[in-house]
Amino acid sequence: MAKNKLYLRLVSVLFFLLSACSSVPELADKKTSYRLLPADDSPLAIHVGPQVSEHPEQTGAIPLINGLDAFIARLALIKSANTSIDLQYYIYRNDDAGKLLIWHVLDAAERGVRIRILLDDLTSKNLDQGLLNLASHRNIDVRLFNPSFFRRFRGLEFITGFSRMNRRMHNKSLTVDNSATIVGGRNIGNEYFSNNEDVDFGDFDLMVIGEAVEKVSTQFDRYWNADTSFPIASLTNNVTAADDELERLGSLLELEREAFESNQYVGRLKLSQLLQQIQENRLIWHWGKSEVVYDPPEKAKNQLQQEWLLSDLSRFLSGAQKEVLIVSPYFVPTKAGTRSLVQSANAGLDITIITNSLAATDVLAVHAGYQGYRQPLLKAGIKIYEVKVDPLNKPSSWSGSSRSSLHAKTFVLDRKSIFVGSFNFDPRSAHINTEMGIMFHNAIFANAVVVGVEEGLADSTYQLALEGGELIWIDEEKNRVIYAEPDAGFWRKFMADLIALFPLESQL
Repeated sequence: MAKNKLYLRLVSVLFFLLSACSSVPELADKKTSYRLLPADDSPLAIHVGPQVSEHPEQTGAIPLINGLDAFIARLALIKSANTSIDLQYYIYRNDDAGKLLIWHVLDAAERGVRIRILLDDLTSKNLDQGLLNLASHRNIDVRLFNPSFFRRFRGLEFITGFSRMNRRMHNKSLTVDNSATIVGGRNIGNEYFSNNEDVDFGDFDLMVIGEAVEKVSTQFDRYWNADTSFPIASLTNNVTAADDELERLGSLLELEREAFESNQYVGRLKLSQLLQQIQENRLIWHWGKSEVVYDPPEKAKNQLQQEWLLSDLSRFLSGAQKEVLIVSPYFVPTKAGTRSLVQSANAGLDITIITNSLAATDVLAVHAGYQGYRQPLLKAGIKIYEVKVDPLNKPSSWSGSSRSSLHAKTFVLDRKSIFVGSFNFDPRSAHINTEMGIMFHNAIFANAVVVGVEEGLADSTYQLALEGGELIWIDEEKNRVIYAEPDAGFWRKFMADLIALFPLESQL
């Protein structure tokens, strides 16, 4: 009994200390800032200016499907920067891709370009000192969205302040000179840019110019100046490296950069088709009307629900007349969403859903939340395809990813309009995390995306069907039928079924 009392006292003291240490820091030095107009003689303005002028009130878009091309596009924009660079990401890894990108950002800062880096804080553990070093540059500011105020024990703060810490900024954008931007599903890390032997996320971004850019910049400004975004220095007691330490770090950085020139990934980047098109000035832009839609940063406080992205997407999807293609790696339609999809299918809408199989998913809990909705969707005539796992890189029973895992988030309506962004078809994107994306209206572009997807279905997916009321998986490539979750071992299936018993859907 005495031990129990001592335990309770210790827990009470711990929670008290966490509450005291995690108080909101003062933001007396936080300054508002906004997008900068591009210089007329900047390389990017010279390149895109005439094309934008020829297409007033329209957006030009280039699809970024291949991981190498998607990374080259980011590096090319950063190298062309003359005025400003705004980076906004949910995940930024300190790996080859993350380092290579930030080296280009540092080069731009040295040229006098203003840099604003806004990261969600959930996955920034162990990055504080590096972010502080970056922020010590006269042209670089770094802020974290909805951060932990107790930096050393973030996991504990997640427990004591779950309602706040559970809400994350999932937005992803890179905007240069307020003239061009990249929006889509990719974070910054090797696995998003075809440089990871364990997992390769199949993803999708748009590089755009024209009308949409200004709206993406407006979105960034709103998040940057929100009271949920904190300068990195305010979270770390403003402890920065001394000048001599920064000089030493700079020397080490140069040595690392020189060594990286022989990296195999750099060699692969030089083979990018997009790089050749950029060098030969052969970029082909697709033009059309667009809408930039996003959650307000106040969603992190469960505020301004009337402005949430979900209402924009509902309006967008309700405009379909004939067919809808839904590509979502984390697909949890919920009971209400399933009823809506079934009603639409019964009314004659042709609906196709592409998501990860149990073996291919990198979030087992999401599959647990999704698997129970497959039968009612199939009974309504909705087509479901699940991405195959790489047979040489099967996942563990509990966690981890396969070599190939879907990560793209896109919806295509009537082969005329397309949404590309960070929004997954699940409750977390709808009600918890902040999201953003672009609705782009161009029939030739949208149809090409659908045709490209359809051409790869046989090789890369299983089509689900019902046989005697039970699920089957059709492997068209090998002309076979599978009667259990393909490529997923017993324990992975067991864990998915076990997790499905718990009331976790609202968090998925």
